[in-house]
Amino acid sequence: MLLAFAEFPLVKNHPVETERVSATVTKSLGLCWCVILSLLMMANANAELEQDYFDVGVQAFSKGDYSAALRHFKKAKQEGMDTAILKYNMAVSYYRLQEYENARRIFLDLTDVSAFEQRAYFNLGLIANKQRDEPAAIRWFQRAHRNVGSKQIQALAKEALSRLGGSSRKTRRVDPGWTGSVSSSLVYDSNVTLVNNDLLGVTNQNDTAMDISASAGNWLKGNVNNGVRMVFGASLEKYGKLSQNDYSRLNARVVRYGLLGDWKMRIGGSWNEVYFSGSEYQRVITASVRSRRALSEKNQLHLRYRLSRIQATDSAFDYLDGWRHQLRAGIQLRNGKGRVRYYYQLELNDRKDFVSKEDNSDVIISFVSYSQMRHTLRATGWWELNSNWQARLDARYRYGLYNDSNILDGGFIERRADSQMRLSAQISRKFSRHWDVNGQYIYTSNDSNVDRRSYDRSVIKLEVLRSF
Repeated sequence: MLLAFAEFPLVKNHPVETERVSATVTKSLGLCWCVILSLLMMANANAELEQDYFDVGVQAFSKGDYSAALRHFKKAKQEGMDTAILKYNMAVSYYRLQEYENARRIFLDLTDVSAFEQRAYFNLGLIANKQRDEPAAIRWFQRAHRNVGSKQIQALAKEALSRLGGSSRKTRRVDPGWTGSVSSSLVYDSNVTLVNNDLLGVTNQNDTAMDISASAGNWLKGNVNNGVRMVFGASLEKYGKLSQNDYSRLNARVVRYGLLGDWKMRIGGSWNEVYFSGSEYQRVITASVRSRRALSEKNQLHLRYRLSRIQATDSAFDYLDGWRHQLRAGIQLRNGKGRVRYYYQLELNDRKDFVSKEDNSDVIISFVSYSQMRHTLRATGWWELNSNWQARLDARYRYGLYNDSNILDGGFIERRADSQMRLSAQISRKFSRHWDVNGQYIYTSNDSNVDRRSYDRSVIKLEVLRSF
């Protein structure tokens, strides 16, 4: 097993100190290097071909023949070896051969592998420094320093930041460039309903749909530790037969990231323009505050408050106009390669509601409440199955009680109350740094004292996502 750090790169304007740092790195890792190579020499002589290629690659690397080492690592991969340690060794070999982009691509993939995450961050900092991208080098070294996997790497990252004049808590410059994603999904829906919960209409018809979405964002200032980011997005869901349920949305949001004592804060606002059946439907303007803080090394407390102003852009839906408050509290627990988040959310709505009166009088013919109070309990878990596969499970229970009793045909009925259970499972496969494929199944069961609002629904979704 080969776990070598590349030499610390030259740091501009500090040639003498740089030589000392290089020596420090080499000395501090020398013992680990010898132990690891000793263990590798004890490999079984009758190992499979892929292991033989791997061992020969290790020997070539130890002699400084990085081209031969890389060649044998590639042969091991061709024979079927697909381990994180092989990928790491290939990345280090690329680095020693000064093929920095090839090394960078592999190290980026390894940031998703917990055992190699901190090493990958550190080496990405080395590569960025070699490429004269000082802000990126500082960011990668900061991540290596924040990760507590190895105190030794933490110390090296701290020293690197000191040489570059960077802080261990924040960067000095704005993160450059746009990032985002584009996705396309094929969706099967066993019981097509309007996505917006305010207008839940059960058709008892199944259909397939194509869902296309895109988003792009850029840092206006700073980064995730202390900065401002703007994001734009658009989505379209188009059904094959039930085109009256086509749904699309345009949105934009601005978020301020920062720290308030021990709390990591996100304060932002968003604008959403929603279209239904190809026509204007609704505009939603939202302000939100999100915060989280560490309870321990692996556990976090999460809080969020969101206030939304909802306005119908088609007068036919003006009874939905009003305000929505959402208050959420949750906890995230991390264990090994998995993490689980639990939360409770209280939602309060104050809408215009639907009122129909007799002509020239105050006599109400019918009234339907769209102002509801909802209580939601939810648990979501994420697990890393290996370096490429991830799984997600989600369970949600929601109880909603409307504020007022409905009036239909001049008579009162009891206040509408809904009880909903939703279960979903998703599995994701990363094919490269930029390409992912996701498969998802969602089952929803809604029970209501208004019979036509009771339903079961299954959704199957296959998504291809390209990030940039």
